[in-house]
Amino acid sequence: MVNGMGALERGRVANPRLSIDDLARAVSMSPDRIAKFVGVGLIEPCTKTRSGRLFSASSLDRLRRILRLRRDLGVNLAGAAVISDMRERIVSLQAELLRRRRRNWQIALSES
Repeated sequence: MVNGMGALERGRVANPRLSIDDLARAVSMSPDRIAKFVGVGLIEPCTKTRSGRLFSASSLDRLRRILRLRRDLGVNLAGAAVISDMRERIVSLQAELLRRRRRNWQIALSES
């Protein structure tokens, strides 16, 4: 277990790095199936070590989202990847919009 999966589940690890085995346990899948998801680009490792690929918590979130799309809506893997990519892009754009609004407010306040 890399950085303690139990600690991740309890929310105590700031930037956990998870192995394929950790991801597999977290979503009740086989490590081979996780490796296939990696192979087709559905999730990406954040780093590689001598002992294998490591994934961030955001990879776990993305994997869970993809599995929910498949289970709940019957979306195929390609569709789930597109939906996940679009969602991540929207979240990024919303964060950028918020930063710009805050900056504009700061400028407006400093001018008054």
